[in-house]
Amino acid sequence: MTTAAIQRALTPTEKIYADVEMYVGYTVRTVGRLDTAALRTAYAAVCRAHPQLAARLEADAGGLVFVASGAPPEVQVCEGDPDHPLTGVELDEYRMLSAVNVVRDGTDASVTLLTHHSIADAHHSIELLSALWACYADVVRGAPVDLPRRPYPRSLEDLLAERGIHRTASGDEDASAPLRTVTELPASSRVPIVRHVVQHRLTKGQTAALAELGHREQVTLNGLLSGAVLLVEAEVRDLPVSELLFRYTVNLRGRLTPPIGPTEGTNVVGGGLFRAADDVEPSAVALGRALGERLRAGLADGSIQRSLLDMV
Repeated sequence: MTTAAIQRALTPTEKIYADVEMYVGYTVRTVGRLDTAALRTAYAAVCRAHPQLAARLEADAGGLVFVASGAPPEVQVCEGDPDHPLTGVELDEYRMLSAVNVVRDGTDASVTLLTHHSIADAHHSIELLSALWACYADVVRGAPVDLPRRPYPRSLEDLLAERGIHRTASGDEDASAPLRTVTELPASSRVPIVRHVVQHRLTKGQTAALAELGHREQVTLNGLLSGAVLLVEAEVRDLPVSELLFRYTVNLRGRLTPPIGPTEGTNVVGGGLFRAADDVEPSAVALGRALGERLRAGLADGSIQRSLLDMV
């Protein structure tokens, strides 16, 4: 390794994902012939434009650093069930921080872009996925692919600091929060775990009805679905909803001044906490409305913007 190969050191809000070797995948289902050679060409072009995809982790005397990888990231192809898009995937954060995994069954396939969470959050990753397919379409058509080169994305700490946002001076946190949670970061472990996600698809009519319910009750879809998750968790755990602590993520890009571009930062997110008061009706509408009120309050007092800084 040479000094020139180092992109930069990981900040605390990025290192938490390295500690658990967390990758996130976003999948596109394809029908018909998939040109894997064109896919490899497109992926290479996106990696050149976004150097975080072609990076890996390395430990030095000061901690973990992002390093330019000596080998390009891989497009992995295997035969299997496209409904299990992570079949056959092999990942190692000290070798590569991104990969494309293809699972084929005849003319059907799933194509998954995997990004290490230390280099990209959901909105960042989806932007990269869109760029990948735009490049793929150009390669298949025979059009030139020449994406503008982007700098390595900045950390949440730097982006917030230049906007005057810093961690809470006292470092005080609410120690009274209940231990039972719906979602939280897993304990640090080097044991690889691949989680397949089960999807529930709504019909067009069901989707329209859900949107109409939200408009009528003045509750966002995120709020309604969060309320539904809480109700299910309460039923599964046989607990009152008020005993559950719900953690949720907030995309900060458009909530900061000036706003931040999709790939400008690694993880430009904040986190919120919600626990229903005892007098909140146990319904998706009431829970969703209460959660929305808590979200607006957290954005107004800055606690959501500072949440990851305070956590680490």
